[in-house]
Amino acid sequence: MEIYNILKLSSLKIVSRDHATELQEKLDLQHYVLPSRLQFLRKSRKQHQSCIILLFDVIKSAIRYEKTISEAWIKAIENTASVSEHKIFDLVMLFIIYSTNTQTKKYIERVLRNKIRSGCIQEQLLQSTFSVHYLVLKDMCSSILLLAQSLLHSLDQSIISFGSLLYKYAFKFFDTYWQQEVVGALVTHIRSGNEAEVDTALDVLLELVVLNPSAMMMNAVFVKGILDYLDNISPQQIRKLFNVLSTLAFSKQNEASSHIQVRVICPPRPPKMLGLQV
Repeated sequence: MEIYNILKLSSLKIVSRDHATELQEKLDLQHYVLPSRLQFLRKSRKQHQSCIILLFDVIKSAIRYEKTISEAWIKAIENTASVSEHKIFDLVMLFIIYSTNTQTKKYIERVLRNKIRSGCIQEQLLQSTFSVHYLVLKDMCSSILLLAQSLLHSLDQSIISFGSLLYKYAFKFFDTYWQQEVVGALVTHIRSGNEAEVDTALDVLLELVVLNPSAMMMNAVFVKGILDYLDNISPQQIRKLFNVLSTLAFSKQNEASSHIQVRVICPPRPPKMLGLQV
């Protein structure tokens, strides 16, 4: 019934905040995921995923053409006060509105930043959102990476950490094309010279190497490219980079490539590098 209501809602010209709040409270798509004992039924699983994707396609279309719908949803989420009241659907809606309505991007960022600061939106909710609806989120990955980039520019550590989680889960749940985009975005943060961005991006790269070394090996050329920008980062950050490279080089998936890494690192460097090469 809730899904029927939201499909009906999408056709309305005027949507009240009360309508959005009611649907937000009643509609929890996490409950529509098949139980683990039924996961082997591939046909049923595919049918289920198709229904969910179709539902979100309708929502995207409604938000794109009716400004009042996106405004009502944002207000409903903004007025949700506690951690327990926030659902997976809330985050998916924020991502959808962010990706489809350019005029609300700053508003969405402000709402999300406030929710992160207050502790209402935490890592567990973000992880569950990617885990349950990665097929839906994949279609808006470019906007998610843009949001992550914006959050890493913050001065608030909690917001920076949330931005780093967006990169991490985008790499974990999306395909090789978007994994390359994630690594490229992290390398760009490192080249920026901003201390907080560099530290965070290096920490995420190390996590990704540990999480999926074989996938990171496909993007090793981008990581090695950071060696050309060592003059712009601190000795402590260079140690982090070497940790990333050595972890990647000596992983089981890449034992042979470790010699390549050593040849890249060993040539003479400026004075501040001498102690780090030993």
